[in-house]
Amino acid sequence: MPPEETIANIASGRIYGSTEVALAVLEDIRSEVSRGPRGFAQFLLDYVPRYLAARPTSIALLNAVREFLSSYLRAARSGRSTDEVVPGIIESILSARMAAKSSIAEIGARRLKDGESVLMHSYSRTAMGIVRKAAEELGLRLSIYVTESRPIGEGLKAAEELARIGEGVRIKVIVDSAVRYFMKDVDRVIVGADAVAANGAVVNKVGTSVVALAAKEARVNFYVAAETYKFSFETLTGELVPQVVLSDASLVAPPRRMARLTGRAVVRAPVFDVTPAEYIDAIITERGITAPQAIPLLIREIYGWPPRVPSIQRLLEEVRDLAGAE
Repeated sequence: MPPEETIANIASGRIYGSTEVALAVLEDIRSEVSRGPRGFAQFLLDYVPRYLAARPTSIALLNAVREFLSSYLRAARSGRSTDEVVPGIIESILSARMAAKSSIAEIGARRLKDGESVLMHSYSRTAMGIVRKAAEELGLRLSIYVTESRPIGEGLKAAEELARIGEGVRIKVIVDSAVRYFMKDVDRVIVGADAVAANGAVVNKVGTSVVALAAKEARVNFYVAAETYKFSFETLTGELVPQVVLSDASLVAPPRRMARLTGRAVVRAPVFDVTPAEYIDAIITERGITAPQAIPLLIREIYGWPPRVPSIQRLLEEVRDLAGAE
């Protein structure tokens, strides 16, 4: 896919999940290696900032790009050619992401019980992997409530994929505004995440915080399925993760109806919101299940404290210096 098309698809929400966004960008990077060393370096300088700006909440994308740039620079300094090292670096990152998802599915599936009802919001392959594991390998029968997940409506895509799991999984698609109404029939909630802040707050599709509030009121366990590569090292609060607000009127109502409001109303459709740690019962990672309040300890265990990770700006400056020296 051409870089411009990938950027447009990310910005418009046509690529749903945070990990899927990261994978799409990594595939773009892999496809550009034929530009040669200088051309490839210039591609990174030109497009990495644009990829990140298209989905600023995707910490999975930020950390994947950070990991790639760090590995690429180490290899380039050692004198290895671009076309030799880039495919291997990309493959290593992709394999690690898939392994993390598999581990979360294994851990999360063991939390479910036969006959339970689970509510899911938005589109998360990580969260859906838990349901798939529980149904296909553990043989659990589950009822899954799936929200439509406006403004983009990716919950319908999630429902479509969940329905393919088999007869043991029954799908009920509900409107977002009915979450509180149905919460009394739910045993637990499982959602994904675009980012997990260092204080345990979670950035995810808009409406997640409302789902969490309804779950808290009904005393229903609220779980977040998130790989550790979605941890945001640069923030101590999810509110500091840049947000995305769309203004496309077609997201709200048919164009003919919205035309009656031309000049009298504007459309504001935020895509993400922040769920505070106190409304989350547990975060399921590939390293196990942890309380959101313990996220700083997990970050320290993996990356040290403060986390020793280079900024994207610094890495791109090193790419520029390297390209100039060639």
